[in-house]
Amino acid sequence: MMHKYTVLLLLSVLPFIGQAQSLLLQELVNKKKFPEVIARADSLTPADSADYVTMSAIGQAYEGMLEYDKAYLYYQHCLQMDTTNVDAFTSVARVAMNLGKASVAKDCFLKVLETDSTDFYANYQLARLYSQVGDYENAVLQFNVLRDQDTTKINPVIYRNIADCYMKMNAIPAATICYYQAYNVNRENAGLASALVNCLYRLGGPNVLDGLAVCDTALYYNPGNQSLRRSKAMGFYMNKQYATADTLYGDLLAESDTSFLTLKYGGASRYLAGRAMDAIDLLEWAYQKDTTDVETTLLLGAALGKTYDRKRAFQLFDKAEQLMQPNEALVNLLLNSRAETLWKDGKPREAEKLLYKEWLANKDRLDLLFRIEQKFSNWGPSYEDAEEERDRALFIKVTFLKECFLTGKTLKGFHVYRPLLQYMYEDAFFQKKEELRLIAPDGKRSKLSVDELKSIIDRLPETPEIEKQLQEQMEKNFKQRKKAVNPKLEPIDENSEAFKAGMRAAQKSAEEQGSKEKKSE
Repeated sequence: MMHKYTVLLLLSVLPFIGQAQSLLLQELVNKKKFPEVIARADSLTPADSADYVTMSAIGQAYEGMLEYDKAYLYYQHCLQMDTTNVDAFTSVARVAMNLGKASVAKDCFLKVLETDSTDFYANYQLARLYSQVGDYENAVLQFNVLRDQDTTKINPVIYRNIADCYMKMNAIPAATICYYQAYNVNRENAGLASALVNCLYRLGGPNVLDGLAVCDTALYYNPGNQSLRRSKAMGFYMNKQYATADTLYGDLLAESDTSFLTLKYGGASRYLAGRAMDAIDLLEWAYQKDTTDVETTLLLGAALGKTYDRKRAFQLFDKAEQLMQPNEALVNLLLNSRAETLWKDGKPREAEKLLYKEWLANKDRLDLLFRIEQKFSNWGPSYEDAEEERDRALFIKVTFLKECFLTGKTLKGFHVYRPLLQYMYEDAFFQKKEELRLIAPDGKRSKLSVDELKSIIDRLPETPEIEKQLQEQMEKNFKQRKKAVNPKLEPIDENSEAFKAGMRAAQKSAEEQGSKEKKSE
């Protein structure tokens, strides 16, 4: 009988022992004694593995020791035990971000937000995640959720993050506004002031003086900050106050600031302030740090040419000329500028041929095909009296779409191509054609089977209902005009609401597609 009571007593005490152990582990985690917690992980029993608090504590310990891969396994185990636990989702997401598992982290944060859309931590980390993977547009939207949770005050951290995203998107005016909002409530933050000054300088013009004013205010709170002092010197240089800039750069150099930019613009300030001889040592030093910088090479050559070494000056000028040879971006700009000028000059065939030839040589450049195809309407009836134009349009659009299919590009927004292709498919069907003629920009002719055209159409997204209705209305107006006894006396009413709405829809679709192509370049 005594043995029976002993067993019952042990069974009743064991759960409390397990609970006490898990609480002890959590207490050790709270005290940052991570190695002690991890040491106990080696002696876990099956009962311990079934205890959420124990597994979570060990995961926290591994996370605290920066062993994210092991922490991830323990947090995943916790999530399997409780698939609705918000803390488990948050823990998995947090560690997944450190392991580069962006999709896992995103899914977990979204699960948390399904439970509570106002969860500050989940919203913030999801915004950071978007930013880390380069999805700056969604990052801004997510940061805006946090910004709008309390509009009675400005959170400088949120505005700083939004501004950083705008900078990555090269949206300098928007970034400037957000940096200013953050700086205005946190003027002691030197890094924030530097970011704002950088934006103001990039905007140029009178904004440079505003940047100098920010430097002065920020230096009041951070008098020895070298970054701000460099920015102040740069402001005077940009404002063509070279003597003042020379003095400020001289102070930085006296304090052993030998960074490339200080040497370069310190030397440039001296040269432009009329001190060519004194500028040579600084420009020479900057040149040794970066022999590929065009401005430094030119200025050093100019300083030497004005003083005592014209032979080397000419050598530096020759090198500067080589460095100024067009880079890939400039070559691309030149190509597109030539094409756009040809279009404006009424020579569309030459423009198309120029871009198409470049694409044949470099088939990764889908933007070249896009620039051609966007010049052709996606509205079928516009080609009724222009057979050759229709054949050229069909070739370039089909070629562009095929290349997009091959490269796996997202087809979001590609419904804009449906109206034209569907129109041509139906026209071929009623005329009992099995093939359609194509004309390439270089004049070469080929054929496209109606079946292949249908397969291309089937891969495109469906047209939104509102756009479909507008297109139908435009076609109805067009057919009414064609049926008129004297079409010349009854032209399409371009001032009608239906026509304007249709054109707006077409323009919006074209702009969306153009935006997607620019991002892919």
